[in-house]
Amino acid sequence: MNYSLNEVHMTLRKALCGRGLAFGAADDFGAVGARLSSGAACDGIAAVLAFDNSALIALLHRVETTMAGGSSHTALAAGIEQTLAAQLQGHPFPRDRACAISAESWQQALVLSHLTYVPETEASRLGGAGAGTNDND
Repeated sequence: MNYSLNEVHMTLRKALCGRGLAFGAADDFGAVGARLSSGAACDGIAAVLAFDNSALIALLHRVETTMAGGSSHTALAAGIEQTLAAQLQGHPFPRDRACAISAESWQQALVLSHLTYVPETEASRLGGAGAGTNDND
């Protein structure tokens, strides 16, 4: 199946938040997963989820330190490091669709993203969660 890069970015961001990664870092790595997935070359979701949260933070720190030192992103390892540098530098997103996402990695991202949802209970409804009986916004 192929997905839009926006679907990959947002789903991976929610999955990383569900795994406990801070929102800003999750957003950066969600975008990295989408960039890696552009075209038919790589399953960017699997590539990002292969790292645990502490490894992702270490990677972010290494790339930011390299960039702050004046080195270009070509001084970084190919793949996820250069892709993260491109994201942090604001390079435009590619226009391709994500065609190499495996069903297993997509499902893993969905399972993790569901950890961000508020449980459906009477207490959560009384607290304002959910649409209630009238969803006219």
